[in-house]
Amino acid sequence: FPIDATGDYEEMKLRDVLYWLHKAKHHILHPERGSHLEAYFEAQQPFRWSLPEHFPVTNDLSISAAGDLMDHEYLAASPELYRHVADKIFGTDLPMANLECVVLNQPSETPQFDGKTAPRLRIDAHTLEVLAGYAGKRYAFLSAACNHSLDFGGEGVRSTAKALRSQGIAFHGINETAHEAGEAQLLERKGITVAVLSHTFGLNGWKPPLDRPWIVNRTRLNDTEANLDLALIDRQIAHARDAGADFIIAQLHWGMEFEHYPRPAQMDVAHALAERGIDAIFGHHPHVLQPFEYYRTHRDSARIVPIFYSLGNLTNPFQDSRLCHSLVARIDLAKGRTADGHTRTYVRRAEADTVVQSIDMSTRRIELRMADSSTSAGGE
Repeated sequence: FPIDATGDYEEMKLRDVLYWLHKAKHHILHPERGSHLEAYFEAQQPFRWSLPEHFPVTNDLSISAAGDLMDHEYLAASPELYRHVADKIFGTDLPMANLECVVLNQPSETPQFDGKTAPRLRIDAHTLEVLAGYAGKRYAFLSAACNHSLDFGGEGVRSTAKALRSQGIAFHGINETAHEAGEAQLLERKGITVAVLSHTFGLNGWKPPLDRPWIVNRTRLNDTEANLDLALIDRQIAHARDAGADFIIAQLHWGMEFEHYPRPAQMDVAHALAERGIDAIFGHHPHVLQPFEYYRTHRDSARIVPIFYSLGNLTNPFQDSRLCHSLVARIDLAKGRTADGHTRTYVRRAEADTVVQSIDMSTRRIELRMADSSTSAGGE
């Protein structure tokens, strides 16, 4: 283990389903044999960031990114969910996370994780309010492209977009027009414009409406780089550049569930995206923590792209402790002028802290707490 198997429900055969059921109980703790990824990621820490020489900083910006936001039967009754972690998640200029469901005001149903059918995930508007923030602070952005984006068809997409707008939360990954599908989401703070792109590897076998094939940003991110069609991502990167973005983030729903390391082919895709213009990657979907990487690009030898392959589940319906640990990533940006007169925005620091979801059975509520350890990479 791991074995060559698809993680896309649409393509799963019996062997793939059996493998999924096996690793859901017996997680795959080691990387692909012969990949040497354990040593590679270990060598990434500690990492000391440095800005280019003669780079006077004119603007700075902090960004936090949490993992999957999923429902839990106690979530709607947990208004103090973020009480112990609010500063870590919402104490940056641009807090963001991944919405692992749709928002639809219908009676809830208990999701079935049995490998026979893909569960359909949704929350109502009240639960979104609980998830959206705490004590007057909230997410600035939620990634809306995931394998559950079409669980309730076009109605679910429309309802989710409407609910996020009503909360004042920017989003990307679901689209209401074809024109919208070709654009990045632009967020401006403190004189720095950040563009965010959100894409999912699959849609659990659900097909977009024939007249709206662009309704969800789907890119087969789990395929090999050679077979990957990145045309939509390229269009969105071009839009971001034309709009004057200083920094481009990719929120990617990808990878293999219950595997604690990315596949080498997935890392090739990440590096290809970094060379195409992505400046940071926040990944989700595997439900577990995966290591993160600092990749120095060929397009700009001074640019190091932090790649968080999987942040894990921030909130979820599971009980397995491995599924209840997640990372909250933070990157600090510095905008300035290089020695040759070009304006650039670089990462000057990256770190990730571990958050744990716990259940209080006496009050039937869930809460998030900081774990004892964190992994950081110091900078200037």
